[in-house]
Amino acid sequence: MPVCEQVIERLRRSTVQVLSGRGGGSGVAWSVTGSIVTNAHVAHGKYAEVIDALGRRSPARIIKRDRERDLAVLEVSSADLEPAGIGDSESLRSGQIVLAIGHPFGITGSVTLGTIHAAGKRGNWIEADVRLAPGNSGGILADAAGRVIGINTMIFHGIGLAVPSNEVNRFIHADSTRARAA
Repeated sequence: MPVCEQVIERLRRSTVQVLSGRGGGSGVAWSVTGSIVTNAHVAHGKYAEVIDALGRRSPARIIKRDRERDLAVLEVSSADLEPAGIGDSESLRSGQIVLAIGHPFGITGSVTLGTIHAAGKRGNWIEADVRLAPGNSGGILADAAGRVIGINTMIFHGIGLAVPSNEVNRFIHADSTRARAA
């Protein structure tokens, strides 16, 4: 299997579908302890359901949410998820090739390719010219080596916006009143 296909398959195994109350989106297996990162607008209420790359369903508890940064952390008891390799979003440069992986319109493991438009220029977002659609929210934005460098969040004037991976790590490890369980 060519290297690029290996990278994509590894990223797909780390991407889950998140179903919650009024809809759903994607999520990223962030650690071996069963932590999944997604967007706050994807994870409603206190509980969600997660579907992994093999189609297995697991209940998830939303343990942390920050609506301002649009991030949430879910916890699943299933330890079968393959955590993604996390990259350094501070090292991003305009023109760098990136992959967006998620579940747009319920299509499992959809992949789009693009480039970094800008990083940190507009409110600490990563801007990339990747095609995102409903269901990509909470999914992976990865560099060409397969390291997660952001969490896809929305489209703004035709450009995909993602929360930088370094910001996600700060959110996960923060103990603040802004970032707490719902």
